[in-house]
Amino acid sequence: MLNALVQHQEQSMAFFPDYEEHDGLSLAGLLASGQISQGELLRAARERMDSRNPALNALVLRLDDSADRQVPPPGASPLAGLPILLKDLLADVAGIPTSNGSRLCAGYIPQQDAELVRRYRAAGLIFAGKTSTPEFGLYPYTESALHGATRNPWNHALTCGGSSGGSAAAVAAGMVAIAHGGDGGGSIRIPASNCGLFGLKPSRGRSPCGPERSESWQGFTSEHVLTRSVRDSAAMLDILCQGNDCADAYHCPPPSQTFLASLQQAPGKLRIAYTRRPLMGGHLHAECDAALSHSLRLLESLGHSVEEVHPPLDTAEEMCRAMLVMVCGEMACLMRNSRQLYGQPASFRLVEPSSWTLARYGELLSAGEFAWMRDFALRQGRNMQRFHQGYDILVTPVLNQLPAAIGSLGTSRFEDALSTLLLGHLGWDWTLKLSQLVPEHSRKLMEYIGWTIPFNMSGQPAMSVPLYWTADNIPVGTQFVAGMGQDGLLLQLAAQLEQAQPWFQRRPPLAG
Repeated sequence: MLNALVQHQEQSMAFFPDYEEHDGLSLAGLLASGQISQGELLRAARERMDSRNPALNALVLRLDDSADRQVPPPGASPLAGLPILLKDLLADVAGIPTSNGSRLCAGYIPQQDAELVRRYRAAGLIFAGKTSTPEFGLYPYTESALHGATRNPWNHALTCGGSSGGSAAAVAAGMVAIAHGGDGGGSIRIPASNCGLFGLKPSRGRSPCGPERSESWQGFTSEHVLTRSVRDSAAMLDILCQGNDCADAYHCPPPSQTFLASLQQAPGKLRIAYTRRPLMGGHLHAECDAALSHSLRLLESLGHSVEEVHPPLDTAEEMCRAMLVMVCGEMACLMRNSRQLYGQPASFRLVEPSSWTLARYGELLSAGEFAWMRDFALRQGRNMQRFHQGYDILVTPVLNQLPAAIGSLGTSRFEDALSTLLLGHLGWDWTLKLSQLVPEHSRKLMEYIGWTIPFNMSGQPAMSVPLYWTADNIPVGTQFVAGMGQDGLLLQLAAQLEQAQPWFQRRPPLAG
């Protein structure tokens, strides 16, 4: 079976065989110089989607016809004409279905581009398809009832992570150089770590939320991309800065120079703190600890000052509770507004049992607890602002554990059936008060994650950098966090790490 797949790929890759040897900027450069046409770039991407997606299930929608009709404005950006993929969540494209990974959104076709998509379109990016996500982006794994499980290109038995799992799997497998993602609790950084990619969550206010929203997930969510090269991420971040939506709840001042240009400068000697104590609780796997140690040695070899210091964040127990309150409150609001948003009322028959449970739990929360969550989350930003007066960068693992097995992190069939009966057919929301099932399952996921969520609360930029692979050839990322608005410093450090220990040529066995 494996040999047959490889032979099929070799035959289908006869056209533009070195496609994956280029990052997005290099491909766009070939296009700009006339060495390749936009149609040929699309053909190369589509051939790889055809041959590699069946094993991974990273794509939920191909946009062949609309992509063929897209004409990038001349000189719109250094990436004009490049095919990219959009996560099938938040990134609405006018006239194209957005499923959000849920049956609730069946028939939902947005009438206008999201502001982020509008900026991508103005920059000349070509939308080649949409990628899989868990229902409403809720989980750190990508397994929805609507679209099925998306698999990790490095090992198909393992999760690619979530919620931008389809985007990560597609880029890691070489279908495209760049794919859009969103990060509300680690949803760019987690799949980047699991799939051996570079993934930056920008500072709060860098990515726009309009035209329908002024913030996403109480300001926890930032949108950006997953890439194989640092410079592609920098170029895409420059595109995000090409506009100013005054109705957005947050605004991050633009950089003094483009992020892409700033990569020409070294970051200088940095004061770097690190910690091995999981911020969300749980236990750190030996391989994840080894990945951190490897990164610290590399930083020291580059001349940076490295010191073990735990950041002044609040307790793991409070972190977990605040994240649960935010997610459940947002889900309850989403279900209340579903007719306005998606054209039909929410029902337990249209939403996965675990998602419906979160929404019903959210209806039991008090206004006081939701206000506490907001205050708690914003306090983490204040705490970290003081921390960064002494340290430029905080270094941590991305996850407590290696990529989990497909199907191992979700609720059980029994739990789903019980939820459907009690919270669906019977409407007995009060039973949630008698059980710790929701907090316990939430805690399980938080302890699996371990590290990313606090920086969604604080709003700081944070990135996963692929610097370590296990003996079984499974990637393990390292997280780097900078002060608010210091996205450029993170990118400069990432470029330095990329030059010291290149990862671009490391690809899954079936990606080339």
